[in-house]
Amino acid sequence: QEIVVETAIRLVEENDLEALTMRRLASELGTAVTSIYWHVGNRDTLVDLMVDKLLADMHDVTVGGRTPRARITSLCRQWRERLWDHPHLIALAHERNKTLAMFQPMQAALARELHAVGLRGKDAAVAIRGLQLHVVSSVVIERTAQRGPTTDATDPTAWPAITDDPDLIAALSAQVDYRAAFDITLDALLDRFLD
Repeated sequence: QEIVVETAIRLVEENDLEALTMRRLASELGTAVTSIYWHVGNRDTLVDLMVDKLLADMHDVTVGGRTPRARITSLCRQWRERLWDHPHLIALAHERNKTLAMFQPMQAALARELHAVGLRGKDAAVAIRGLQLHVVSSVVIERTAQRGPTTDATDPTAWPAITDDPDLIAALSAQVDYRAAFDITLDALLDRFLD
């Protein structure tokens, strides 16, 4: 069963959910379609198993760093990477109404780190939600930019009113470094919550 689920996840992640047919999965595994049904049941059951695997993986949280701030930063970066790496599985989890269950392990890990610095109750909840929104929105914004009609840099001629700051115009005309922007705003959030 595990190899079937892993192969199905790979098919979906490399393509999208439409690529997941029992016939294609059987072909990938070099077996008969009936064998797939015997091992995992129907397609709907297979999707549930895939979401369960994602949820189990989300529980495998690794905290890195010596200070609470470094540990929280590592958690947020890890969370962002997992969301970035598994867009189709995340969408499946959302469709199956498992979004809260998917986010809970990371929320719990953040709560432990916030408790270590004395942030509790409503203040800890606000911090966790703020960090979660930052992580999720950064992934959504970057994905949206990727899927947009163009990812070209800003046209520098669109800045006639700011001709006295060519460095600003040049910087804003360059491609956006989404990960650097994520880190900068994460630092600002942590300044707010931890200081």
